[in-house]
Amino acid sequence: MVFNFLRQSVLLISALLTLPVMAQHAHGKGSLQLVLNEDVLQGQWSMPMEALLGFEHLPKTATQTEAMRKLQKSLESASYFIEVPADARCQQIEVRAESDMFQGIQSKGHSDLHFSFKLKCANPLALKKFDFPFFKSHIRSNQLKLEWVAQGSQKSATVRSSKPTFSP
Repeated sequence: MVFNFLRQSVLLISALLTLPVMAQHAHGKGSLQLVLNEDVLQGQWSMPMEALLGFEHLPKTATQTEAMRKLQKSLESASYFIEVPADARCQQIEVRAESDMFQGIQSKGHSDLHFSFKLKCANPLALKKFDFPFFKSHIRSNQLKLEWVAQGSQKSATVRSSKPTFSP
């Protein structure tokens, strides 16, 4: 059993290392890596702040400050970004949202959001479809390059705001 777990972990790490490098900063376009290892679903999402807030500089107005505060608050839950099937019975065990802007640092170029999460799922076999509700709230976001790795298999796809779903 330990050997199988180690073997699967090595396969997943190897698969992640061979994933193509995601596109550089492009307005409206983000990237997501989803990895299912046993009963834990992990995600790493990157998106230009311009696509989420309409700007990528430190807030200059009360409206911009409030928009950034709302985004930070919303990202405390992975469900703001991704919806998993209810019958998978997943519980959030970790979430992290990072951006220079959240730290009050003006970037020298573009600003991006880096968001990661972990969900522990009681029924991981039910993870057959993922929805991305953030597209509804962020109309400047229009595309997500997705890489899926699970139990030794890989799949890539482009999820668009016009059809914000992915089925492995």
